[in-house]
Formats: sequence, structure tokens, C-alpha cells
Amino acid sequence: MECQRMHSVQSMAAHTVCLLFNKPSVSVCPHAVIRPFIVTRDEADKAPNPETFVTVKAQGAELAGKRYTLQISPLDCTGCNACVEACPEAPKALDMEDVEKVLSLGGEQNWNYAVDLPERGHMVDKYTLKGSQFQTPLMEFSGACSGCGETPYFKMLTQLFGERMVIANATGCSTIWGGSFPSNPYTVSKRTKRGPAWANSLFEDNAEYGFGMFSAMKHRRERLVQLVEHYVHDAEVNQELFVSQSTDAEQELLSLLHEWLECRDEKSDRCTHLFDRMKPLFQSLLSSNDIGHPLLKSIWSDRDMFPKLSQWIVGGDGWAYDIGFGGLDHVEAFEANDVNVLVVDTEMYSNTGGQQSKATPVGASVKFAMGGKQQTKKDMGQIFMTYEH
Repeated sequence: MECQRMHSVQSMAAHTVCLLFNKPSVSVCPHAVIRPFIVTRDEADKAPNPETFVTVKAQGAELAGKRYTLQISPLDCTGCNACVEACPEAPKALDMEDVEKVLSLGGEQNWNYAVDLPERGHMVDKYTLKGSQFQTPLMEFSGACSGCGETPYFKMLTQLFGERMVIANATGCSTIWGGSFPSNPYTVSKRTKRGPAWANSLFEDNAEYGFGMFSAMKHRRERLVQLVEHYVHDAEVNQELFVSQSTDAEQELLSLLHEWLECRDEKSDRCTHLFDRMKPLFQSLLSSNDIGHPLLKSIWSDRDMFPKLSQWIVGGDGWAYDIGFGGLDHVEAFEANDVNVLVVDTEMYSNTGGQQSKATPVGASVKFAMGGKQQTKKDMGQIFMTYEH
């Protein structure tokens, strides 16, 4: 059986188009095998196969002096052709080639070289279409079907929120490709060693499961806030004594804790970055025989609550529209519930053989409705809009 995979040597047109939009890799590659990289000219020259490690000048003031390359993992590509179909050029700037030919041209060596280079996603705004794809995906090479339409959305979420993301995943397709142990497509950043925390629950209680995660983290974080406020208050009340007896590390930590209290509810990576600056200060102070304030140890024990965690409740339409709808409705009804929901709506029970769900459109021919579904599709968005938040 001849194996067709993506060619890892693109034309200059491919690099130019992808540089402008990052389009082929932005939302369509189900297995995260096609990625853009920001490299230096010296790194490009030192590639194992520089003649096929094609680069062009990176665009944008923040990338001045840098080069852009698009690389593909030929051994992980499933040949679904999604990136070729999404390519906006005519004729297509990307094409499919036999995997043996790609390997003989050094495609695998170039890929391995590119992923080992320093990550430079922090140089661009990740909340833009182009910038998001310079972030290393923390969900990759899953066991999903070739051309899967679910995984690109999960991949994108990990590029935006992955290092502070907590996932409650309802049973279904997304738990099969997302948790077929001993393999797992979720991973961590090689720079920070952080990544998504993932767990699976049942059809009937996933929203409650995710809500429980959120509630537990909310109470733990409120406790951390109280501890930090107490520490800061003590330092302010005894300011003269604190200044005279504290070390430079304690004073710097106090300043960072002040800043954290001000931005603790900000839905961004700012709290995470502040903790990265606090961490060595905590470690230095707590390793000392003469520990300063007794609250420091208590604060350190809840250090995983310093980042503003992003709680996600995810699953398919069988869960959200049917079996788990009651729980999801309860979670969505209250504005104070700071959770995010992703419904991968395939408009039928995909994981169990293609039976109708309340997300199936009227007239669709699926199992249990072979003559055409009689009811219209439930309008989930309209239902939740009645809560006016």
C-alpha cells in the first residue's frame, strides 16, 4: 500500500503565503504536523539539509532580523490533504508526495532540527491569527482519524491557554484520541515544563465534574489571596521594621506579591509570569535556616494557584445536547461560574456509530432516523443567551 504524505520541501510561494496568514497550519492540521518556525539565518544555514530547509524573511517589526520556515513531520502526517485544501493559492503552494521521497530529501532530519531550536512564540502576539501558530501546540500527534475535525480546535486551545489550562473531557471521540493510554497527545512546553491538566468523566456528569474542578480551584485561590494579603498587610503595618530587617529578596518578593494582588483576576499569562519571577525568591528564602515571615511557607504550599487557571469543560454533542445537557445548563446559568465550554458538534453520536442526537439537523439520514430526522436541531446558543450574561 503506497503511503502518501505531505512533501516537506515547499516552494517559495508556499512560505510567502504561509508567512502572511499561517493559514494551512492555523486550524486545519488535525495532528499538528505542519508548523511555522522563527529562526535565525545562522540556524537556517546549520540545518542538516539546508538546501531543503527553505526560509524567507520574517515579516513584522517584532521579528526584525529573523527568518521564517515551514516544516512538516513526514512520519506523523496521515496524508489527509486538509492543509492542501485550505491553501488559498491557485495553483496550490502545497502538494502531496510519497513519504519515501520526502525522507530521502531529509524531511525528517529538518523537522527534528526545527523542533529542537529555541521556542520564539513569545516574540509575537499569540492572540492573533498568525501569532497563535508560532506557539508550540501542547496537543500533538494524537490517535485521531486522518482528517479529524475535532483536534484542530483542541490544538488551538492549547496554543492559547495550554500552560494554564485544566480540562474536564466528556466521554466520546475526544477522550479516545485524547486519552488512549499509555499514549497521550497532551504535552508540556519544553521551555516552562507546563502543559494542560486533563481528566475524563462520563456523558452524564462532565459539566458537574468540570464545575467541581473550578469550585475547588476557586476556594484554594481565595485562600492564597487571603494569605498573601495577610503577609503584605503585616509588612505594611511594620514597614520600618520590615525595611530594616528584611533582605533584598524579601523586599523584591513583597513588590511582586503587591503586583500579583492587583492583577490576580486578569485572564492572561501575567500571573504566571509573575510567579516565574517569585519562584526563585521563595526557594531562596525558604531554604534559609532563618525563614522570615511564617506565612511564606503557607503561601508556597499553594503556589500552583498563582497562575490564573483556565477551566475548560469539553465534549461532543451527545454529551452537551443530550445526556449531559442538564448539568451543562446548570453550570452556564450562573455568571459567577468562570468556566469555558467547547462543544465539538459532529451532529450525531460519532463515537458509537453515527446515531442521531438533538444536534442532528432536520432531514438528516442517520441511525435511528434513516428516513430523515423529523425534529429540528436544538439551538444551544439561543438557549444559553436567555441567561443574558
